Amino acid sequence: MDQIGTVKDIKNNKAIVSIKRPSACGENCAGCTLSCDVKQVNIELDTIDGINIGDSVEIVSENVNILKLSAILYGIPLAIMVTTIAFFWIIFQGKYQLISGLLGISSLIVSSIILKKYEEKVTKTKGPVFTITRKVDSENEL
Repeated sequence: MDQIGTVKDIKNNKAIVSIKRPSACGENCAGCTLSCDVKQVNIELDTIDGINIGDSVEIVSENVNILKLSAILYGIPLAIMVTTIAFFWIIFQGKYQLISGLLGISSLIVSSIILKKYEEKVTKTKGPVFTITRKVDSENEL
């Protein structure tokens, strides 16, 4: 996923770059009737030679890592919930359906909280997911 961002600050070979936060609507605001406000996100990246504060830069993310992390954060809690419901359905022999469902939803919430903490730890230790590839000529490429 390539994005264009603006360098806001540079300190100790790290650049603070402001990018538009990706939205679920696909960035097609002209076709959107909601007229939502696109938020800016600041991320810290390693700098490259020749960039200064105010420059536009191209940022590339490692799609494979993002997809793996998304699959873990959404897939595992869902699988745990379905397994929990099925387990208690079998234990209760089809009776107490409400209890099976509530236990499944509880397991979804607990596993989501645990995996959210894991995600925060992984993103801190794995280093940057985004990298600056080049400086962009803002007149020609934006």
